[in-house]
Amino acid sequence: MAMAARQGLVAALVLLAGVSLAGCKSSSSAQAEEADGAARVTDVQGKDGIHRVELTADGIKKIGLTTATVRAAAAAPGSTANPATARLSVPLSAVLYDKDGATWVYVTTDKLAFQREEVSIAGVQGETALLTSGPPAGTAVVTVGAPELLGAEDGVPGE
Repeated sequence: MAMAARQGLVAALVLLAGVSLAGCKSSSSAQAEEADGAARVTDVQGKDGIHRVELTADGIKKIGLTTATVRAAAAAPGSTANPATARLSVPLSAVLYDKDGATWVYVTTDKLAFQREEVSIAGVQGETALLTSGPPAGTAVVTVGAPELLGAEDGVPGE
C-alpha cells in the first residue's frame, strides 16, 4: 500500500474513532451532569415501563416545572364530555400523548420526584381535560415541564 493511501486510511480511522467516542459519557461525567440538574430515573416496582423521575431543585428551576391539583369534575352544559362519566379534571397542559395515543399525566410522588400515570379523557372543556380515570382529586400533576420529564424517562438527552 502506498504511503499516501496508508496515511489517508489512518486519518479516516482516527476521525471515525473520534466521532464514535464523542457520544460516549464516562460515569464521572454522567454523575457531574446529574449534579448539574439532570434527572435521575429509576424503575417503579410492579409497574412495567413506568419510571420515577427525580430532579434536583436546580433542575426543576431550569425547566420551569409547575404543578396543579386534580379536581373533582363538574362538566358544564355544552361540554364535549359526558357529564355522567367525567369524574376528575386536570389542566389540559398536564396531559401528554405517547406514540401509541395513550394519555398520561405526571404526578408528584415526592417533593422532587414524579411518575407518569395513565388517564382516560372524557372530553375537553376550555383549557380543562375532563377524565373518567386518573389520579385521585387533590393529587399534584405537572402542568409545565411534563415533556422534559418524559424525555428524561425515555432517555432523550437534554441540553
